[in-house]
Amino acid sequence: MPKITKIATQKRVGRYNVEIDGRFAFGLMESTLVKYGLVKNRELTSELIAAIKHDDQVARALKMALDYLGPTIRTVHQVKERLLNKEIDADIVAEVIEQLLAQQYLDDADYVQHFIATKKIINPKGPLIVAQELKRAGVAENLIQEGLVAYSISDQIEIATKIIDNAQRSYQRESSYGRKQKLIKLLMTKGFAYEIAQQVLANHDWQVDTEQEKLNISRQVEKLTHRYRNETPSARNYRIKQQLYAKGYQGDLIDWALSDQVDD
Repeated sequence: MPKITKIATQKRVGRYNVEIDGRFAFGLMESTLVKYGLVKNRELTSELIAAIKHDDQVARALKMALDYLGPTIRTVHQVKERLLNKEIDADIVAEVIEQLLAQQYLDDADYVQHFIATKKIINPKGPLIVAQELKRAGVAENLIQEGLVAYSISDQIEIATKIIDNAQRSYQRESSYGRKQKLIKLLMTKGFAYEIAQQVLANHDWQVDTEQEKLNISRQVEKLTHRYRNETPSARNYRIKQQLYAKGYQGDLIDWALSDQVDD
């Protein structure tokens, strides 16, 4: 019967080389060595050797998974993909995932709750983007929908309001109308439904700064006048008006801005 003739440490901490009948047989993690009580001169059956190798593969993959998890919460899909990308056999991966679930290292429902709570505070996102990101993380649709129940309408409105409060200064050179349209677009790109974006903008306390509006439109007129400098005065004014209307400026403000345009 095959017999262990030598057990030696590897350069990698926690790993050991096992020789059987004077020849290298396999490498093992310390946990596997201890589990099977392997010592020099112990005899091993072929069935026991196969079991030892299998359990060591599981132990090695489990360590990889735990190192990957670290302090970070992850989904079953993410851990599974990590191990498969490390070329761990699918049956070993399945066994490791089962152990992690049993020991509560993995819990996709908990992941969803944690993820949504985080997205309400850090780099806030609306439920549509949150759902997309959870889906990419491999979370089941039913868990996503159950989790999003916690993302109430009032939560969405509160978070979306904070986003536009912080973003307004970026659009201060826009017309009032243009600023609102860009803020709606911003909220939608962050995952809020159009209806929520509209409601937030409708409820917002808009204080139109008349002087700022005049300054903004004057800048636009100056830029457009230069662009259409080769047009006749009437054609130029017509084109400028078109552009200003498209940007959301009101007629009386446009007339004011163009009032000092002198015919050639």
